[in-house]
Amino acid sequence: MEFQDLVLVRKAAGDAPAATAVIRVLGTLPEGWGHDWRLDEDGGRIHLRIRPPSGSGPGVVRGWLAGVLEDPALWAWGVEGAESGG
Repeated sequence: MEFQDLVLVRKAAGDAPAATAVIRVLGTLPEGWGHDWRLDEDGGRIHLRIRPPSGSGPGVVRGWLAGVLEDPALWAWGVEGAESGG
């Protein structure tokens, strides 16, 4: 499976600055998943490149990330372009 590019954006002030948020997010990656990342200089965006193992379904990366973003420490972060829940 190819890498999937995702951008997390800071929606509000919160407890997890970008450097902490990326550690929390990548720390939940399942074994065998490839990744790369970078932070914008202002700390408002996290650019992720995630590759699940071959044979994974098309929604597996977004499903994983949705679960990760349920962590209360990451409430201020969301996926760029995703509808906000409320």
